Amino acid sequence: MRFASFFIAVFFVLASVSAVRPMTSLFAKELDASMIEIGIITVCYSVTPLFLAVFAGRYIDRFGEKLPIIAGSICMFISLALPFYFPSVATLYISMLLLGGGQLLAILAIQNGVTKSASNETRDKAVGTLSLFTSTGLLFGPLIGGYVSEHFGFQTSYILLAVIPVITIIVSFFVAKIEKGASKGKQGKSANVKELLLLPGLGRSIFVSMLILSSLDIYSVYFPLYGQSIGLSVSQIGWVLAVQGAASALVRIIMPKLVEAYGRVTILWIFMGIGALAYGFIPFQDQFSIILIVSFIIGAGLGITLPLTIILSYNAAPPGRSGEVLGLRLASNRLAQTVVPFLLAYVSSFVGLGIIFVIKSVLLLSGSLTARGISDDVQEVEEDEREKAI
Repeated sequence: MRFASFFIAVFFVLASVSAVRPMTSLFAKELDASMIEIGIITVCYSVTPLFLAVFAGRYIDRFGEKLPIIAGSICMFISLALPFYFPSVATLYISMLLLGGGQLLAILAIQNGVTKSASNETRDKAVGTLSLFTSTGLLFGPLIGGYVSEHFGFQTSYILLAVIPVITIIVSFFVAKIEKGASKGKQGKSANVKELLLLPGLGRSIFVSMLILSSLDIYSVYFPLYGQSIGLSVSQIGWVLAVQGAASALVRIIMPKLVEAYGRVTILWIFMGIGALAYGFIPFQDQFSIILIVSFIIGAGLGITLPLTIILSYNAAPPGRSGEVLGLRLASNRLAQTVVPFLLAYVSSFVGLGIIFVIKSVLLLSGSLTARGISDDVQEVEEDEREKAI
């Protein structure tokens, strides 16, 4: 199966990232980092992709997916080894910069490889399966990180988890070269970022994606701190994040059927709204069992939406520039991941951690309303796609 190496690679990439990032905020606190410093560490993960994503996408469009996956995995390995040998807050800044850059290269290459290898008829299923493996990685990552750090301590956990990117490096050698004919066509006319964002449906899709991913990012970084403040153990926090990942995986199994029945945009805004309501419920509960249920709803609500924004963005891309457009999407996501955590860290230092979830809930609800407006924009693009396929 031509997608198998991509699916296996994305599992290990996301497993390592989701294992380390929640653990990093707790390790930073153990190193006496302030909330502002934890916010900066969180931002560092997003800074490198913010500046490199579009250029990386252009490189992938020209030269393929294999080398970026290998290079990204090597960066991730180095980022995980550093805190073990040099345990300090300053090292965590560098570690997160490398982790974000490595993850960007690998994920962007994987996403582009899968979307351009699939036909219009099979793209929902292919991206849905990719997202299923992504969610499975997000499911096992926090569990692995939680139990490893609880039994071996934070510092030793980094070097143990550094083994995971090594597996990704091995898998990446089996990535097949995708012929240019499998992409959307020859290189399209050059356009700057502003012109790309004005393409029908693309601007709205990217904006919605920014809100969704920053919300999931905030949850993975700040829930461990909130969970610790209400008395949850590290392993219980790992279970909460794992349940969210499990819900994302389960709902993505049925994503193609839901899309076929109701359409991409309808599923996008409805599930985004459901996730938003559950998100805002978090600070009003301190019972582990209830939080598990709410986390499941968040995972189901927001988990199905990200793959839909990938497909909508890809379909809006000019011929031969899918990697660049997906890179623009990732850069925009990282912009949200750069600005939002720092602002919320500043706010939380005055009003507490719980208000973070309420603010993000309101933003997600506004994004759900924005997503409804994609319908008219995307209809024209997808009709053009169907005509090209005939």
